Amino acid sequence: MTSLLVVAMALSGNAQEGFTVSGKISGVPDGMLYLLTDMPQADTLATAQLSNGIFMFTGKVDAPVAAYLSTPGEEGLRIPMILENTRFTFNVTEQGALIQGGEQQKLFARYNQIGQAFAAVQAEVQAAMQQPGANIPALQERISQAYEESLARTMELIQANPDAYATAYVIALGVMNETEESLQAKYDLLGTNAKNSVPGKQIAAALAQYGKLAVGKPAPDFTAQKLNGDSFSLYDVPAKIKLLVFWASWDAASRQLNPELIALYQQFRPKGLDIVSISLDENRNDWERAVSVDGLFWTNGSDLKGSNSEFAKLYMVTSVPYTVLIDRENTIVAKGLLGDDLRKAVSDLTKKKRK
Repeated sequence: MTSLLVVAMALSGNAQEGFTVSGKISGVPDGMLYLLTDMPQADTLATAQLSNGIFMFTGKVDAPVAAYLSTPGEEGLRIPMILENTRFTFNVTEQGALIQGGEQQKLFARYNQIGQAFAAVQAEVQAAMQQPGANIPALQERISQAYEESLARTMELIQANPDAYATAYVIALGVMNETEESLQAKYDLLGTNAKNSVPGKQIAAALAQYGKLAVGKPAPDFTAQKLNGDSFSLYDVPAKIKLLVFWASWDAASRQLNPELIALYQQFRPKGLDIVSISLDENRNDWERAVSVDGLFWTNGSDLKGSNSEFAKLYMVTSVPYTVLIDRENTIVAKGLLGDDLRKAVSDLTKKKRK
């Protein structure tokens, strides 16, 4: 009896020493598969051969890690998962991927289900808005309610699993969609292990960057490219007051703001105001056309990386339009102001005497 117990314990211990990821994929030619991660840096965790739609990866990780199963090429498969030392099975079809195994993966799937439910409501409402006679206010209210429900369910799941890797990972994925306040609230709920994980440290780094952008702190400098190809830096723009505006040609609110900015510029330019607009476009033609049509005759720049703009990340821009008001010492005076609040802040700053 004792020897059998020892053997059973040994087999159980061996089963936990590494991971096995196996399964089948439909509609993909035979070839190499990769198990990759980019946290904290890009790395290949394992490779496998897909043969007749069947594959198997084996290996070992020191701790749970965000990974993805990938086929070669930019248009290949990219299926996310949270890998840990246990057994996983995949069933990948045209309808999607079913992944079984791993406690962190199960929790990750629960977070994803909340997001998918909200996305389904969004798609349904957007389709309804295109119908003749659509009750737009009622549909907008439905979206708002669905968002609040999604947020409440997410917060409940975070509170129930504060020290899980999957919880830190999901929060880290949404860093650029969070306000400083909401990100801090979620981070404060995390346990020690989650905070010390790679995604936990990413959240902490984002909060630290928010701290660097506080009113009274130096505005981060950057060098951007104008439409004509010339480069400029924020600090080299000579002005008593600089208004940094993040916008995009495809964003209706940004385009509606531009006439207000023109009026603001014309009124306060003689008193030392200059504007620097940074576009979050990806298409140069769209950006150039919007600048021309809207008459933005001040400094315009972009890195044409869209939502992945390095300038947007530097200033933790979560939505557009977004403004940062900067004084002659390149100090942040105000953030996120629009309309009458922005006009008043600029007016007050023009009256402020230099020390």
